[in-house]
Amino acid sequence: MNNNNAINVLAPSANRVYQIVDYEDSRIREELSTLAAGKLVELKLDRVGKRANVWRASWPDGVESLFPSR
Repeated sequence: MNNNNAINVLAPSANRVYQIVDYEDSRIREELSTLAAGKLVELKLDRVGKRANVWRASWPDGVESLFPSR
C-alpha cells in the first residue's frame, strides 16, 4: 500500500492489475495493507467514477475477513 492508501492487485484469471483507491470500510483497507505479496484473496471490485483503472474494494457476499481463521 502506498502513502495515498492505494494498492495494486493482480487478478490472475484475467491477467490484469487493478489499482484500488477506495475501500468499503477501514477494516478491509487494514487487512489488505497487511497481506504479503502474492497472497490470493477474494474481493468485490467496483469502478470508481468514470476513471480508467481506479477501483473500490468491498467484501464479497458472506465474507467478513480476508483471513480464513478470523
